[in-house]
Amino acid sequence: MAATTVEILSARRRSSTAAPMLDAIEAAARAAGDEVILTETYRGGSDWLVLFGVGAEAHAAARAAHVPRGTHAILFDLGYFGRRKGPDGFLRVSIDRDHPQHLLDRAPDDGGARWAEHGIALRDDADPAGPIILVGLGAKSRIYLEAEDWELDKLAELERRFPDRRIIHRPKPGQEFRRLRCDRDETTPIDDLLRGASLVVARHSNVAAEAVVAGVPFEAEDGAAAWLNGREYNLANRREFLHRLAWFQWRAAEAPQAWQFLKGLA
Repeated sequence: MAATTVEILSARRRSSTAAPMLDAIEAAARAAGDEVILTETYRGGSDWLVLFGVGAEAHAAARAAHVPRGTHAILFDLGYFGRRKGPDGFLRVSIDRDHPQHLLDRAPDDGGARWAEHGIALRDDADPAGPIILVGLGAKSRIYLEAEDWELDKLAELERRFPDRRIIHRPKPGQEFRRLRCDRDETTPIDDLLRGASLVVARHSNVAAEAVVAGVPFEAEDGAAAWLNGREYNLANRREFLHRLAWFQWRAAEAPQAWQFLKGLA
């Protein structure tokens, strides 16, 4: 594979979650013979831009400037599953777009081996008569996506569509922007909240992926789980989605493999 130029941008201080992966990707790229520069202000001109957290204003601006040139941006953020702080947690990754649903069809067919490493069993927790879980946006997403009233508008829509259904607002913990005129729950673990739910509604939240594990139907405008939009929501398709999704989250220790995989998607 030909050598490429890589800009690793950290426009803000690296967190304990971001630093291990960005350091490992730097090492992997250099070991592969690629030319790497580390920047705190976007420079441009490289084949690849790498960053953690596209929601940061400077990172979003850099991605917006980089991709239209025909070059690519690798975007890391907190993982779908197995996420935890430090070097051992998984980070999700996409190329050019916020979420990788446009890339899932290019995941290797490994028979689900990578997904199986998580040891997560699929469940059947849905209850058609149960509540709807309305997942809120985080503060950064609300600003970055210019979606200040998304939750308010979505609640009104759901009340029209499901007038007899209980709706539970799940704000991002500590980031509730306003109280909605429905029940709310920001403390119950997601797995518990999903049990007996009839529907999860999210703009792009990872909770949609967790709903796939739980067997609860979901509606999502964006996010990796949107790959399932238009497909029958059955066990086979849910399993295939998770098998593919597992290729779009990595640990720092897997950086050499991740780097070769991501470059191969260009």
